[in-house]
Amino acid sequence: MRRLPSLDILRGFALCGILFANAPAILRLDPIRDDAVDPVLRWLEFGVYHRFFPLFSLLFGIGFALMWRSARERARSPRVVMLRRVLAIGALGAVHQLLQPGEALLPYAIVALALLLPATFLPDRWAAPVAGALGAVLTVAAAFAANGLLLVPGLFLLGFAAGSAGLPQRLEVGDKRVVMFVLLGLVPAAVAALIWQAADSEAGVIAGLVMAAVYGCVVLLAVCTRPDSSVGRVLTALGRTALTNYLTATGIIVAARFFATPLGIEPTAPGAWGRTLALCVLILAAQAAVSLWWLGRFAQGPVEWLLRRVSWAGMSVTAPTVPTVPVDAAATATASTTASPQVAFGADARPTVSTVRAVPVTPDSGANDGRAERYSR
Repeated sequence: MRRLPSLDILRGFALCGILFANAPAILRLDPIRDDAVDPVLRWLEFGVYHRFFPLFSLLFGIGFALMWRSARERARSPRVVMLRRVLAIGALGAVHQLLQPGEALLPYAIVALALLLPATFLPDRWAAPVAGALGAVLTVAAAFAANGLLLVPGLFLLGFAAGSAGLPQRLEVGDKRVVMFVLLGLVPAAVAALIWQAADSEAGVIAGLVMAAVYGCVVLLAVCTRPDSSVGRVLTALGRTALTNYLTATGIIVAARFFATPLGIEPTAPGAWGRTLALCVLILAAQAAVSLWWLGRFAQGPVEWLLRRVSWAGMSVTAPTVPTVPVDAAATATASTTASPQVAFGADARPTVSTVRAVPVTPDSGANDGRAERYSR
């Protein structure tokens, strides 16, 4: 399965916002300063909270649908692959809960078990409309209930519907003017939602959904159209290693609590909220640098690689049948063909090529997309 750069960029963007939302809670910062709400918290309420979590949840549903399609094409027991993946995410989330109570991975795994895995039993022609309709109803209900966590089931199903219908692939190669028209329609809705939130804090979840859609459209137009730009490369690297970065960021912030006094991020310290945001910027800068370096050498982040190994361990895998390409003996004697080395975390470089054949696909190679590989005789 070919990676879609737009999804990686959006995932990296969502990861950045989630760090800014989670860090104050992990550090247990006091929201009240001089008998008033800290102005940094006020900015977070209107620019960050409930804005990035919906985007990340939608992307999870899309990713699940795309992996389900790939598993159906390659694995003899595709639901076992998906079940293993979900259980592994749940196990990571259970451990992560010890450092960050209220983290996302464990609820994600529970909702995936309850909704996404059963959705794979839907016939192909009904998967997108049924999942989309149910997802829309659940999302609207959760939004008006003002419960951000309850958005997860609906957004998972909406993402699954989008992935099943092939919308990410169409956006990747299609005309982005559609996104522009959607954005133009969202702008007045976003203004109205922010005014509503200013008057009633209970409207924060609804405003967050609208702003998440605005953020997604802006990123698609400004960055995804130029994935080779500096910002595009950074967000792509963060998105491809999102799980690794999500977990390591929590570890860094928890460790920072032991140095809260010298760092000035004690819960009641003046300016603690501002310094926490500065710490988040430093963490993201370091993670971007490490992710770019890592992906220059390996195909996946370390936690992503581990998750893949657990999902596919011992599974029988199939590959599309590709006819053997006849090789002229005289041409072979005079021409040499070499394969570009493809390094994956835990996999070796590809050997030299003299013919093309259909071979079993190993799921342990992070760069494998299910197509026939090139091997020498």
